[in-house]
Amino acid sequence: MPQLPLWIPPLLNVILGRDPRRRRHVLFVLATGQLYAVSLAVTLQSASLGLLDAALAQSLVAASFAVFVMVYALVRTGWSARLTDPVLTFPHALACVALCMAAYLALGSQRGNVMILVAQTIVAAMFRLRPQQVLLLGCASVLMLALAVTGLHHHDPQRYTAAIGWLHLTVGGATILLLSLIAKWVADIRVRIGRQARELQDALSTVQQLATTDMLTGLMNRRMMGDILEREIRLSHRHGTPLCVALVDLDHFKQVNDRHGHAVGDAVLQQLADTARKEIRQVDQMARWGGEEFLLMLPNVTAIEAGVALERLRCAVRRMSVADRPSLQISISAGLAQLLPDETLDGLIERADDALYAAKHAGRDRWVASGGAQRDSSPSHESPMVMDLRSVARLQGDGA
Repeated sequence: MPQLPLWIPPLLNVILGRDPRRRRHVLFVLATGQLYAVSLAVTLQSASLGLLDAALAQSLVAASFAVFVMVYALVRTGWSARLTDPVLTFPHALACVALCMAAYLALGSQRGNVMILVAQTIVAAMFRLRPQQVLLLGCASVLMLALAVTGLHHHDPQRYTAAIGWLHLTVGGATILLLSLIAKWVADIRVRIGRQARELQDALSTVQQLATTDMLTGLMNRRMMGDILEREIRLSHRHGTPLCVALVDLDHFKQVNDRHGHAVGDAVLQQLADTARKEIRQVDQMARWGGEEFLLMLPNVTAIEAGVALERLRCAVRRMSVADRPSLQISISAGLAQLLPDETLDGLIERADDALYAAKHAGRDRWVASGGAQRDSSPSHESPMVMDLRSVARLQGDGA
């Protein structure tokens, strides 16, 4: 494709603007310029042939130019963006029809050409107007034609007899109304297709949400997390950045369902998801992996940093209180694993699952890193942060 001269893009930015949406609106306004061009050509030709007074022709040209420039300016500056129709289609079309009727009054024997311009205006507007507006525009055009015919007959009944006036009104009005009905039908189809397209898009969005989101917790589901993990693992191997995952499991969740009911169990799952969203970073991702099990992905952090984040989540879950069940104590067990060189997704998940099993076997309410490092709720004279860092440091020293 040939490259445009350097001066064209800046010029287009001045004429159309930089915003893509506003550019489309300005282009639509500029496309109506051909209607003005045809109208002005007919007006000037009639004036050159002596069929139209020169001063009147200049007035029509000036009025047409003023309407076009005003509409362009309102759209180009963005003033019309606050309106329902930022292109000003309906008022612009009404102004064009009014100009056509002014030309109809002045053109004499050439006035029949004006009906073509009115028809072009209606056809151009039907691609932007609602069906009712298209029909209203047609009725307004017929009304303006009736007023023009009546005015001509009263002003010059000798040359513009009632018979001629009725003929113009009948033929012109019937043509405009028929065209308006056809334009309304086309607009109906356009609106219906647009509505069906939106409904289809909404349906596709719903299907996509169902396919990627766990509907109870609002977290992504296992399938979506698997795809994201595959991509993150490839990036980690390519760039040498660390990646950690943790399998998180609610302790004694079956007992919660058995003693308090599944509604409370669902509330616990939802509250855990809400707590995790508050505690993890924006770049971290959490998914419902299955039942009461969740998978937490922590990119660009080592096992030491991931352990600190996991401990923070464990403590936050301990502080959770379930509505209507203030005595219900919730805790989690977790298994942490950091991606090894050339390790696959299955291998990474398997090591995190083994660590989770170790955490449960050690008494629950704790996290264990692959290789044996752990942090639990047992009392200690050391700060939790120091225990986390030392435990994971031992893990890394063992080559986990």
